Amino acid sequence: MKVLIIILNKIGDVLLTSPLFPNLKAHFGENCQIDMLVNAGTEGLLDTTLLGTIYLLKRPKGIFVGLKSDIALLFTLREQKYDIVLGLTGGERAAFAAFFTGAKVRVGITPHSFWTKHIYTHKISHKPQHIIESNLDALRLLQIPILSKCVCVKVAKDSKAFKNLPKEFVHCHFFSDWLFKCLEDSFCAQIVDFIAQTYQIPCVLTAAPNANEMQKIQTIQILTQSNPIIFAGNLSLEEVALLNTKAKAFIGVDTSIMHLSAANGIPTFAFFGPSFAQLWHPWDNTLQDSIFKNQKGGIQIGKHRIYQEKMPCVPCGNAGCNNTQKSDCLLKLDTKKALNALHEFLSPLLKDSKT
Repeated sequence: MKVLIIILNKIGDVLLTSPLFPNLKAHFGENCQIDMLVNAGTEGLLDTTLLGTIYLLKRPKGIFVGLKSDIALLFTLREQKYDIVLGLTGGERAAFAAFFTGAKVRVGITPHSFWTKHIYTHKISHKPQHIIESNLDALRLLQIPILSKCVCVKVAKDSKAFKNLPKEFVHCHFFSDWLFKCLEDSFCAQIVDFIAQTYQIPCVLTAAPNANEMQKIQTIQILTQSNPIIFAGNLSLEEVALLNTKAKAFIGVDTSIMHLSAANGIPTFAFFGPSFAQLWHPWDNTLQDSIFKNQKGGIQIGKHRIYQEKMPCVPCGNAGCNNTQKSDCLLKLDTKKALNALHEFLSPLLKDSKT
């Protein structure tokens, strides 16, 4: 049995397909070949233990260069003669790739275009549930039993970068490719100082190697008084995963590193803005069901915790207020209430120096 999974999205989306792998292996046997097609640069957190080939969709500059690359990739996929293709991205590109493979069984999210209506032999319908459950619906449509819902992340075995790490620290990653998911830099600095002052342990901040995140982490470093440890764009995703396993807790926003932390079993506190927490909350690998089903904002409690402003418009699902890339529910949140919630979350995990 040869299966191709297509997920042309962000790093976190790719990571959240990992519960499919053990279920496919359990159903079809260890000889089942599972390959993936993902955007280049999103594959770094995939645990490859159960995977075969990971094909990368590259986006080279130039129309003709890109077209040549895409055509070569499509024919490479067709040559594999897949039995099943799972298209877990709702776009036309994923649908066409699934169709071009020639697989007799094609499961996926049908795009809105008229020509794609009959691309998939089995169609995944949208449901108000966590994205992991939606991904697993692809298997349910094929009557494949769901035996595991665990997210598995690739973790580096070692890194010289961590030889001087303190024994106890809180891992913070406040950034996302989407600006509308980010907090004010000044509040991030306030969080870092609050943790250092309250629990007498440092924060370790990570950021991706892009100009926006590098600028924001520099601003936060200037605003803090507690001298946090900074890894600004100089770690691989595997190294970030290893760093996270050493942390007492994780503080961040709705991003791939949040999902990484939850997969590692590290207590995770996530600030959510316009995103639907029911769909994207940090997944608890020790459970078989989601406990976060409140879509009206507020504080949602479990091993992992969500803080989301309770406003009439939250969550809106937009790219910020009026799609401006800026979210008032994150930029103008009640900082006192947010820090109280953070204190309540961290105190059972860390020794409060003020008590």
